[in-house]
Amino acid sequence: MAPRFRLRPASSPRMLGGLAATVLVAALVLTGLLLPGGSTERRPAANPTRTDSINTQAPYRLGGRIECAPAWPVLAMSNHTSYPAGHPAKPPATATAVACYQTTAKAASAGYAPAPLPAGALEVGGVYLTPTSQRFQAHCQQVADRVGFAVPCPGLLPTVAPGVPRPRLCQEPASCQPEQLVRFIQDFVAPFGAVGASDGYGVLAIDATPTRGGVGLECPGEPPIATPAVQQTRAVLTACQHDAPSVLGGSLRLRWSQHDTVVVVSVPGPSQANRRLVVTVADHLRLVSPTRG
Repeated sequence: MAPRFRLRPASSPRMLGGLAATVLVAALVLTGLLLPGGSTERRPAANPTRTDSINTQAPYRLGGRIECAPAWPVLAMSNHTSYPAGHPAKPPATATAVACYQTTAKAASAGYAPAPLPAGALEVGGVYLTPTSQRFQAHCQQVADRVGFAVPCPGLLPTVAPGVPRPRLCQEPASCQPEQLVRFIQDFVAPFGAVGASDGYGVLAIDATPTRGGVGLECPGEPPIATPAVQQTRAVLTACQHDAPSVLGGSLRLRWSQHDTVVVVSVPGPSQANRRLVVTVADHLRLVSPTRG
């Protein structure tokens, strides 16, 4: 006679309890919460110093330099300081790259405060400005003698991309017209996502023309925004929709007259940070008059 099998009812408390215990043990093993020896303490991370990959990216080497992706422009170094895009200071040779952060605030909260600025440098809305060289200053006098009217000579300029030389006055023939116009243009490193900046780069323009007989530097229908004092002279801050693509909201222009010269400092995109930027650049330039001889 075949042996009889007796089925235990599914509702048996003993069977349910055993099944639940088996499932619980399997779940703990699969999730890594059950360690050898029966301990249920959470296993520590393989790398305790690993940063959150959502807020950081790994730096990479390009042409002998350590670089960060445009959306994570703040480079954190092992000396517990950070170097945002455009920062004029260089990390010490003994420091190694740790991670790239999206903002200086996130880097600082992780223990990487921005590195100290070199003497004479300024930071305005995330844009770093450094003093121009004596050679640049001497060239301004040569330009003034060539065009025959007072020309603006910047004392501070935003930093350019690594390896890119700074432009100078009259670098292009069309930008230097005697008795008519001097135009200076420089691309500079800007915070990623800044108003008027494309892929982390902005554009600074400085135009000058004689008050009499020069070219017109006004923008048709430009609405005045403010009238700040620049070089002890009342200036006009305006927004010009004709200077840049509409996606940037036009350009922000600071215009004033001094030494029989009209000067305009402009950047794409009106914003509070750009207002401070154009005023700072204007405050740190000087008008160089031609040598009379």
